[in-house]
Amino acid sequence: MKPDELFEEIKRTQYIKTGDSVDYAVKVYDDEKRIRLLFQESDGNADWRNNLDFPIKPYKNQENTLWFAKGWALAYKSANEEIMYKVINAINYHPDYDVEVCGWSYGGAIALLAVEDLHYRTGIKSIVTTFGGPKPLFGKKTKDYILSCCKEVNQYCHKNDIVPTLPPFIGYEMAKKVSVGKWKPFGKLNPWKWHTIYGDKTLYDKL
Repeated sequence: MKPDELFEEIKRTQYIKTGDSVDYAVKVYDDEKRIRLLFQESDGNADWRNNLDFPIKPYKNQENTLWFAKGWALAYKSANEEIMYKVINAINYHPDYDVEVCGWSYGGAIALLAVEDLHYRTGIKSIVTTFGGPKPLFGKKTKDYILSCCKEVNQYCHKNDIVPTLPPFIGYEMAKKVSVGKWKPFGKLNPWKWHTIYGDKTLYDKL
């Protein structure tokens, strides 16, 4: 599935809401031999509360401590058992399929936690594809650890999209940013336009 097609798939998917307002779906694509775990964008007041809860939190106190923005970490932790149960069940039925974890915006932050969680539980390295996601990881060690849990990472960010600049503090990062589109003066003054543009297939022509 091409990036623009995947973005549209994320938009039209019917999600299950669980935990502290985490919207997810587990879908099997037999034609691609792929299992996708999809996370929706912000969908309600609880999501925005989590979006703005920036202080870092040690999500796991282990050999590889995962430092993550607090709001997203707590949201995922409230839902992880249900989500992982369904993903691992799909893997058991299709052990030869790749796993791809995807998300848009808020869902892009949650996706990085899910990738680590699946690797921690099963040793499986997932493909990660996100669109317009924020920077939820804190510090290079955390970023390197997340990358070690992944098979491939593409976090698409339009140059005029303001969300990938959040949280607006030094030290926060995403796993692997892939810039798309052309920067335009005052582009960030129209945030919704650029945050919803990822279905434009021309953005990915030169990648």
